[in-house]
Amino acid sequence: MVAWGTFNASDFSVTSGELTEVVTSPGVTRGHCAACGTSLTYRNEERPGEIDVTLATLDEPMALEPKAHIWVRDKLPWVRISDELPQYQTVRSDP
Repeated sequence: MVAWGTFNASDFSVTSGELTEVVTSPGVTRGHCAACGTSLTYRNEERPGEIDVTLATLDEPMALEPKAHIWVRDKLPWVRISDELPQYQTVRSDP
């Protein structure tokens, strides 16, 4: 299981190393570290202004506090979300 954060694409930049991006399916681009292959980013043409980033790869992931849970429909059955944050089946605009 990987924790992702969604950011405005215009606010994202790689500060060390090089991001290599690959189109993995129609409309989807995934980014990884050019040196080691670590998964770093996910972009979907349906959300052109956003980029998803693997939180464990950030220098200070603890500085970010979650505001919502997205893609809840894809969670494993044994995952329990017990905080009071909003939950969305897919993206934040769904009911």
